[in-house]
Amino acid sequence: MSRPAQYHLLSLPDGSWETVSCLASAIRCRATTPTVIVDVSTVERLTIDALAVLVRKAMRLRSAGGELLLAGPGPALRKIIARTGTEPLLPAFCDSRAALRALSDDGQAWQRVELSEGESTHSSEPAQEQH
Repeated sequence: MSRPAQYHLLSLPDGSWETVSCLASAIRCRATTPTVIVDVSTVERLTIDALAVLVRKAMRLRSAGGELLLAGPGPALRKIIARTGTEPLLPAFCDSRAALRALSDDGQAWQRVELSEGESTHSSEPAQEQH
């Protein structure tokens, strides 16, 4: 029997560059799987710099065979993603359950795992996100 696919579910409390950068750093340093669902349901605004951090993180996760999915983006966040053309890198779903259902379309059983306390095992990248 094959091992279930794994993902991390993380919450983004606001869209400031600092918060998004901290989230990206946590993914870089503590993620053990390259698939991450980010709950952005409480994010009302997202700066272009913060969006750039999410796009870079999504690109890095894709290069490791995973992806970054957004759960619960509001109209303002959906609008900025559409205007910047980053929709293919940042697929958005109404909530985390919908994102998980999309992952399950491949027929695998997905299992949520918490971020590890140690170093990431899925990618190596520069120590800091560039601003």
